[in-house]
Amino acid sequence: MYFWYTENKFMIQLIWGILNIVTFFAIVIFCMKKAVEIRQKIGLFAAIIFSFFALSFISKPSNSSDYKKFEFKKRNPNQDTFFSKVILEEDLTTKIELGVIRDEENAISAIVTRNGFVSGTEWQTQSIIVNKLEPKDTYQYIVNGTRKWKIIGIDIYSEFKEFRGVKELKPR
Repeated sequence: MYFWYTENKFMIQLIWGILNIVTFFAIVIFCMKKAVEIRQKIGLFAAIIFSFFALSFISKPSNSSDYKKFEFKKRNPNQDTFFSKVILEEDLTTKIELGVIRDEENAISAIVTRNGFVSGTEWQTQSIIVNKLEPKDTYQYIVNGTRKWKIIGIDIYSEFKEFRGVKELKPR
C-alpha cells in the first residue's frame, strides 16, 4: 500500500483538489437555489441575508499566514547575503521548496513554500533546522511539517512529513 501511495500521491492530490472544487460549486448552486426559494416565499431582504451568511462560511479565515519564516540570527546590513533554494518534494501537481537566506558564515533565515495546484491540502511548517557543514557552502537541513487534507476548509486527515538532506547552497 505504501508503494502505491508514493507512486500515485500526485494523482490523489489532483483528485482531492477536484473534489474540493466540485463540492464548492455544489454548495454555491445549492445556496443560490435556496435563496431564490426564500425570495419567492419570504422576500428579497431575507434572501440577501441568507446568501450573505451562507456564503460567509465558505471563505478562508485570514488570521493565519500561509508561510512561516524562521529567523536563525540577526541580519547584518553591511554583510553580503545569498538566497538559495532546495526542492524538498516535487510531483506533477505541487512543489515544496526550502528557501534559505545566508551570509558567508551561516544561515540567517529560512522559509518553506508550496507552489502548484494546492486545492484541498494545506502545508504547515513546524520547524526548520539549517546547519553549516565543513565543505564550503554545504549545509544540512531538516524540515518538519504537517500536510492537512481538507474538504471545504474542514480538516479530514493530516500527515506528518520530515525532509532531511545535505545540499551545497551556491549563491545566486
